[in-house]
Amino acid sequence: MSTEMLNDITTIESGPTQPLPLGHRMGELEITGVLGVGGFGIVYRAFDHALQRVVAIKEYMPSMLAIRRGDLTVSLRSDRYAATFRAGQSGFINEARLLAQFDHPGLIKVLRFWEDHGTAYMATPYYEGQTLKQRLAGGRALAEAEVLRLMAALLGALETLHRAQCFHRDIALDNILIQPDGRPVLLDFGAARKLIGDLVDDSTIMLKPGYAPIEQYTDDPAFRQGPWTDLYALGAVIHVLVSGELPPAAVVRSIQDSYVPLAGRALGYSQRLLQAADKALQVRIEDRPQNVVAFAALLGLQSNAPGQYSVPDVTPIAPAALPTPELEQEAVVAPAQSAESVEPAVAIVPEPVAEPLPASSPETATLLAPAQPVRRRWGVWALAAGAAVLLLGGGAFALLQSRQPVEVQLVAADSPQPSPRPATPVPTVAPVPTAAPASAVAVLPTPAVDVAEAAWLEARSLGTAAAYQDYLQRYVGGSHEIEARKALAEAVAREQALPSITPTPEAKPLAVKLQIAPWGEVYVNGSKRGVSPPLKSLSLAPGSYDIEIRNGTLTPFRTRIELVAGSSGNVIGHRFE
Repeated sequence: MSTEMLNDITTIESGPTQPLPLGHRMGELEITGVLGVGGFGIVYRAFDHALQRVVAIKEYMPSMLAIRRGDLTVSLRSDRYAATFRAGQSGFINEARLLAQFDHPGLIKVLRFWEDHGTAYMATPYYEGQTLKQRLAGGRALAEAEVLRLMAALLGALETLHRAQCFHRDIALDNILIQPDGRPVLLDFGAARKLIGDLVDDSTIMLKPGYAPIEQYTDDPAFRQGPWTDLYALGAVIHVLVSGELPPAAVVRSIQDSYVPLAGRALGYSQRLLQAADKALQVRIEDRPQNVVAFAALLGLQSNAPGQYSVPDVTPIAPAALPTPELEQEAVVAPAQSAESVEPAVAIVPEPVAEPLPASSPETATLLAPAQPVRRRWGVWALAAGAAVLLLGGGAFALLQSRQPVEVQLVAADSPQPSPRPATPVPTVAPVPTAAPASAVAVLPTPAVDVAEAAWLEARSLGTAAAYQDYLQRYVGGSHEIEARKALAEAVAREQALPSITPTPEAKPLAVKLQIAPWGEVYVNGSKRGVSPPLKSLSLAPGSYDIEIRNGTLTPFRTRIELVAGSSGNVIGHRFE
């Protein structure tokens, strides 16, 4: 368990947030420990007596709005917090419903959720490991192969989310759990925290400077949030992993951009990785990768199936030593929340931080493989220098002989092998300087990108008839032709079944505010756009749209709206009874 969590737990008795007591039962679940206390919730370890397994329970408990009474019920600090508390609880429940839809190893699996004690709960598997922030606290840098494996797993999880028009919006080092087997899990969507932050008009509750792109600082429809929002945060994660520091806050960069590109800096990582991070960290939305497929292509990752990426077999690059400044600029927290508190999402049990490998170990030799061509090149230069000296006098012959251990011989496979030379003492060779001349740096070849495969991934990501038709026209006879023709037929049938719309071309999108209670799934022309709350508005071009709001088994609310260019004050409201 992290020091931050231990600090929180040791101050529980005197703090304003009282957790449920150990041994307390909620049905078949018995609380056996407190894993973390944050400003918006408490995470418990529990034992499921029905299934005989350990689970984690997350309780919605915003300490700035509510307290726990002696009978264990959660009560408001003031009646004026009622609407905000209910909105946050609705977001908490919607988050549970959302996560319960997915089954991806990189996403938290919600086993069940329920309401009790005047608040809400969700049960998840008990995940062991360390957050990425905890893992880097020891100053150990990750090799490039580790970074790429991490990105492959996280991009698979994000693609699964994005296909359902869901976005994380809070990716950071402390929201990425690394399990003992190395697999990452995305933590804490924080829907309740975001809703409360919106209602109290305090974006500092939900934003983390350095990770949050510019569109998260405004509700202007011109700055829409989407896959590119999560990719910016993922670019910031890479920035910390390779440089040891966060990029400047996006809101500051929008005024005067002081960002120093990673590409070209001597960080010990490939230019491909550094350039991909730079691309994801562009301030302008349109300059970033627009979806997971595009970002994976920049990183050189391979797509095995929807939501699954892998790293091609390449020689890893040893990372340079990272500085050890503070890895994060913590956002300002609400007055009622301690600056030491954390916002846990699941049970976190730390694993020991790996000690740096000794310089002579086989593992270190593998990581430093790219440096070997540099040593060979220095040997060739030494031979050339020895030959030049040889021309000046016979005494230089001894110098040339001293460099024989690095001499390279080319022998044909079928030629007789030369007899071994007598053993001679080999002089100790000084280690290669870190800052070698530019001409002596070994450059790894950039893996070739399969253009046809990338085009297929892009078409599959878009999922439209036009995208599949374009792929078939360009790559007739390709390995995905049969799959593409089937997908094209399904897309045509799907699009023909949708109601027609008449958007005005090149018109500025209009904001349509959503006022749905207690919650509803929002569909526009048959396509799901999200759940409101937390979704607060739609960004639509002028035209006609069929809107449907669904809430479980209740009768759906349906309406048709006509949006006229330049209009404002567009609102869709409905309360499910």
